[in-house]
Amino acid sequence: MKKWILVILTVLVSAAFGALLAAGRSEREREARRAAGETALVLQSVKGTELALSRCGNDLDSTGSVLLGGAVSWLPAGRYFLTVTNSRMKWFYPVRLDPARGGPDLDGAFAVTVRRPPAETPPRIEPEDPPFAFIPAGHFEMGERSNPDEPHPVWVTSFFLGSFEVTNREFRRFLLAADGYDDRRNWTSEGWEWKRSGTSQVTARLLPEDSRFAKFGGDDLPTVLVTWWEANAYARWLTRTAGKGRWLFRLAAEAEWEKAARGPDSFEYGLGMKLSEPEVPLYNWKKNPGAEVTLAGWDATRKTYRPNRFGLYHASGNAAEWLQSAFRPYNRKLPYQDDDRNLDEAKGTRTTRGGSWYSATTSRLALAYREDFPPNHSSDDLGFRLAAFPLP
Repeated sequence: MKKWILVILTVLVSAAFGALLAAGRSEREREARRAAGETALVLQSVKGTELALSRCGNDLDSTGSVLLGGAVSWLPAGRYFLTVTNSRMKWFYPVRLDPARGGPDLDGAFAVTVRRPPAETPPRIEPEDPPFAFIPAGHFEMGERSNPDEPHPVWVTSFFLGSFEVTNREFRRFLLAADGYDDRRNWTSEGWEWKRSGTSQVTARLLPEDSRFAKFGGDDLPTVLVTWWEANAYARWLTRTAGKGRWLFRLAAEAEWEKAARGPDSFEYGLGMKLSEPEVPLYNWKKNPGAEVTLAGWDATRKTYRPNRFGLYHASGNAAEWLQSAFRPYNRKLPYQDDDRNLDEAKGTRTTRGGSWYSATTSRLALAYREDFPPNHSSDDLGFRLAAFPLP
């Protein structure tokens, strides 16, 4: 009996010692890989999906395939994206690896948990309205990369974002609806006080006989000359009507917009890493306030321009976009937070992103570039797009 106990103890001790040796080798391997500037990409997927990893290039067409090593792959620093495919659709996760900081997850890893997109997509009032693009949950790197103290990982939950700016046609429904623009329920208290001043100039009000109609009044053009309060009221109205207790609509918060605009390729501009003379035709950017044609409409956009890999058009150029967030600083030591800055009642100026047809320099079209204006500001190069969230 004692002999068997001794054998069992010997086996247990050997197993424990073997596990310690394996753990030691594993830890040494991890340290060696980290020292070589590699980061562990940890994947957790669901049945019925196929995964493919790509290394990002300078534009949508210059990607390269990367072999996945199973649930854990050690990768050198760089920009990657994960493509997930099932029988119904394809979606993407950005993976940006920094050798100096590692990943944002446990032990410096970068973890991606694949979840299926909602079966239902946000409603469109009419079939000709632009659709919404799905943005999956996960980390992305937020901030201006030329400033070494600013980029930092931010977690964003899954949501949908309009593939195009809200059009005059869409906003005009709000103006004409009995429970729309003139309904107090759609406005914040400060927004309602502004509305009572009667200073709205939104281009959805333009008539064909107006001198600016050709440039700004067409049905499928982005609605501009819109204040933040008007954009916010439109979102609240859409939630009450089209949302029907199943969908929440609002302006995108800064982190949501930047993640969606950078796309899974983690671009600096809407469709690439640079914007010089060869890239100018990719964007509706004219630098000319007297241009005969200013904004690109939804119909022309689908024929002339490309979306990013998520499905967003004009993340750079066309119309700059109001965001939900009040303008506040952030950096690596003071990370971006989804806090009271994103409330309807937040005080101060509101953030805009994306640049426009009128932007004076390419820097304004950079996706990390931020501007801010008081919520009563309006401009003929400033519109908005909406985010949508399924309600429980």
